[in-house]
Amino acid sequence: MEWNTGFIEENFDESDVKCILAIPLGSTEHHDEITWALTKDGIYSVKTAYMLGKGGNLDSFHQAWVEVWGMNASPKVKHFLWRSCTNSLPTRALLKTRHLLDDDSCPWGCGASETTCHALFECPRVLELWQDLACEELCINSSNLGMCDLVESWKNCDKATLSRGIYLAWCIWSERNLWVFQGKRTPNHVLVSRVQRLVDEYGKFTARIYCTKAASCGPSAKVWRAPPLGLLKVNVDACLADVGWVGLGVVGRDSLGDVVFAATRRVKAFWSPVVAEAKAIQMGVRLGLRFGVRDMILESDCQSVITRLSKHALFLSELDITLHDILASCSSLSSLVWSHVKREGNFVAHHLAKLVPFGVEQIWENHSPPEVAPYVLMDKLSLN
Repeated sequence: MEWNTGFIEENFDESDVKCILAIPLGSTEHHDEITWALTKDGIYSVKTAYMLGKGGNLDSFHQAWVEVWGMNASPKVKHFLWRSCTNSLPTRALLKTRHLLDDDSCPWGCGASETTCHALFECPRVLELWQDLACEELCINSSNLGMCDLVESWKNCDKATLSRGIYLAWCIWSERNLWVFQGKRTPNHVLVSRVQRLVDEYGKFTARIYCTKAASCGPSAKVWRAPPLGLLKVNVDACLADVGWVGLGVVGRDSLGDVVFAATRRVKAFWSPVVAEAKAIQMGVRLGLRFGVRDMILESDCQSVITRLSKHALFLSELDITLHDILASCSSLSSLVWSHVKREGNFVAHHLAKLVPFGVEQIWENHSPPEVAPYVLMDKLSLN
């Protein structure tokens, strides 16, 4: 179940070869599925379809989504800001159809055409408010960037300034609507006091409601740790150092730190890093079964793949083809633990993945190649 690279290179041009060899093949039968190309999991979402229809930048849209919903503000304020990013706030054209306005100029009388950015940041009336609250740094690039890009640029701003700024934007929009619909205007000092009160009240509310810290998992190990007696720990890694080639490294060790098997494999492919790491895990499970292992700890430094496997989270992306094969292979094991380790604790598999084997795949039984023997010894000595 691998591509016939010789045949592909003879019959397709270079760009098509790269596209074909980037597609991972599965070893088990899969039914065809309709997938959505614009999400990482392959599942359709209204959010990406909306941006596709608008012709917007999906990456910028996603980053703005992350920034908005991570801000320190109430949900209704974040929802307002998100609507401004998607241009779904009531527009001048909508108000015009209600016969409330005669033209598209700013309702405060500055003579400019009104856009979301102008209404919230650029009008002289609102610029005074941003200056009074010492938040003018949030408005600097408003004339050059769209709302999504502007919100994304705030990620390095001071949190206190950002909190005041998003509450101010919400108050400015409310004040604008109050003027358009009712002809009423609130003095600047009242709006400034209101913003500060809203920020303070939200801070006290969150401190009272979320006063205890949520329990979190312990940090991933920085060094290799031996498995319990009777289990085998299999460490895996992938290397994409050579363009067009993927190196896979696997090492299985017992509770004493002794090598039961080690292997390296070299594949001609243009896989993404996560697919390459998943292929290394698949190779580790395959070799473990080949050597009669029934109780295994499988360890990788790719946390995203380990998390997906530990949760049995399968979707419709090209990565999920390999994850499906891995989970199917694991069904014959008596027990399996998925483990994440940081790169410095995965040196043996990392350097195995860099080796060029004799042929496609090379396996060592009860010992390791000389190139990685020092790292095996370092791990073994660290156990004492």
